[in-house]
Amino acid sequence: MAVTVLGLAGSPRRGGNTETLLDWCLAGARQEGAVVVKYGLCDLDLHACRACEACREDGVCIQRDDMQVLYPHLRAADSIVIAAPTYFQGMPAVPKIVIDRCQAFWALKYVLKRPIAEPGSPERLGAFLSCAGTTSMQAFDGSRQVIRSLWYTLDVTPAGEVLCPGVDAKGQILEQTSARVAAEQIGRHLGRERSAAKKEKGGAEVKTCINCGKPLIDRVEEVERTGTGGSRSTGECSTYRVWFCPNSDCVMYRTDLYREQIADRTDR
Repeated sequence: MAVTVLGLAGSPRRGGNTETLLDWCLAGARQEGAVVVKYGLCDLDLHACRACEACREDGVCIQRDDMQVLYPHLRAADSIVIAAPTYFQGMPAVPKIVIDRCQAFWALKYVLKRPIAEPGSPERLGAFLSCAGTTSMQAFDGSRQVIRSLWYTLDVTPAGEVLCPGVDAKGQILEQTSARVAAEQIGRHLGRERSAAKKEKGGAEVKTCINCGKPLIDRVEEVERTGTGGSRSTGECSTYRVWFCPNSDCVMYRTDLYREQIADRTDR
């Protein structure tokens, strides 16, 4: 059976840089034979979570808007791609509304103790794509934390990111050929049939390149935090563990494929 891939375009500017990344990614998934479903979130009738907690009763949101269209896809898709630009160090309101409305899934999973995916279904994968006008990679940190929380709730395994700083004017993403390569490769990965994750001794997952399949190498990276708008230093650093492809023959060579924040040190 073909893999299903759900693509969510979260930018109010249709056909812009971030949606172009999404289209490249979904094209890669189609090349693998995946069934692709795409929604432009700003074209839908979506309302903010009311924090009414009605979903704690049965895991169902009582609001009747176009989230009722998205819920089945969010629960059943084999892969999910969220593309959202970065405004003021975070994602725009509409994609954040969609994520907040996934509180119904949180209630289903943690309050009612019911599974999100069907038992025995293949591993679900997710990817995040974003562009930002600022040249600072830290601009993506807020959205990445939100996306990570969503994946955890939906039982989705992070499978790649394409984060493009310094991309602002419409069409500017077309100048970054490496971004297209990365988005298409992630799409192919999302569109392939699932196989069991490889394990290291002790049970830890071995992260492999989504293109060549070889094991990734990790490094520890410290990023200096800046103040509002990335304009000044705060004198503090965020520490990350980053995995990248070491294969010089691979198109993903030295591309950062996974990034996880390391807990703050207690001696600070």
